[in-house]
Amino acid sequence: MMNKKIAQMFNEIADLLELKGVDFKPRAYRKAARKIESMKKDISHYYEEDNLKEIEGVGDAMEKKIKEIIDTGALEYLEELKEELPSGLIDVMRVPDIGPKSAKKLHEELGIKDLDSLKNEAEEGNIKDIKGFGEKTEKKIIDGIEMLEEISGRHLLDEVIPVAEEIIVFLEPKADKIEKAGSLRRWKETIGDIDILATGNSEELMDAFAGYEEVEDVLVKGETKTSVRLKGGVQADLRVVDEESFGAALQYFTGAKEHNVPLRQIAIDKGYKLNEYGLFEKETDKKIAGETEEEIYNRLSLEWMEPELRENRGEIEAAKEGNLPNLVEVEDIRGDLQSHTDWSDGQNTVYEMAKEAQNMGYEYIALTDHSQGLSVAEGLTKEDLEKRKEKRSKRHRKNWIFTSLMV
Repeated sequence: MMNKKIAQMFNEIADLLELKGVDFKPRAYRKAARKIESMKKDISHYYEEDNLKEIEGVGDAMEKKIKEIIDTGALEYLEELKEELPSGLIDVMRVPDIGPKSAKKLHEELGIKDLDSLKNEAEEGNIKDIKGFGEKTEKKIIDGIEMLEEISGRHLLDEVIPVAEEIIVFLEPKADKIEKAGSLRRWKETIGDIDILATGNSEELMDAFAGYEEVEDVLVKGETKTSVRLKGGVQADLRVVDEESFGAALQYFTGAKEHNVPLRQIAIDKGYKLNEYGLFEKETDKKIAGETEEEIYNRLSLEWMEPELRENRGEIEAAKEGNLPNLVEVEDIRGDLQSHTDWSDGQNTVYEMAKEAQNMGYEYIALTDHSQGLSVAEGLTKEDLEKRKEKRSKRHRKNWIFTSLMV
């Protein structure tokens, strides 16, 4: 978690420096941020061992800043930069097609300082008149703002999964069963909060969850549900249920509302009632299923379906007919057509990328390093590319690893 926090702060520094028109420094901060975020080892260990400068891209100045963040949770230099420029301009740069230079120009010519003022100027048609923008760009900006509004308060899947898995690993020794639920288990692109379901000693689980080191604030703490806000800003909810209701609760808290509503109607049509506690005979209130999801779906004459499908997009009808689709599995992936090496903003050499691709069973990869058009990502010039190709050819002429693998 500290790695991600430091990387986010360094990227924010880079954004603000670019807004100020500073050269070179932003690239250094982004390079250090990428390296720190990609490290498997927690950066705190480097700090404790006084080895921070062993990290690629970290010199004396950055070492001092990393120590300040770890010690205090904040960085004075970043706060000073924020005071020099409207902080809302960072949000403006989240809009597709608006980089630091565009944001700076919009601020200087139209007084734009945040998303609200950007939206107003775009809707009034004032952005298209600025040199370098135009009607198409103005339309893209409006669409981009609408997209950001839709995902406001949500978090990217790849950012949340590691956080949820760390919580589960932490709680697992105290739980009999534990599983992710909600939109996270459905692998949605963006996640509102983390839902975790468990069985076991409720008091022990709730105490452990509330005392987890990454918890910033305990919002609600009860016997069956505790909600916390984590240091990264994500809300996480833990529910503890009886083992005989675990499957019913998992089904209830996993499926989208659009999936669960027709499922409950199927139960009613069959003379049952379905809720997070189980499947019951409507007349006698006798519980007939609930310990596993499979028995819930089977009792409703449906095939069990993968969580990713539970959006009411035809999966219920397909489950009735026994005609559910097979989802793409990791082993189905034959190659990767989007990968970067240390030639631009990647972390590994061409050789290392190819070797790992072979280890994963890939048939091919395509190296798509940035060109000079994206200097912020250390994009290659034509001359740089020719030099690296020649150097690579000489170094690995005799021991190049590729057979059928193409790069």
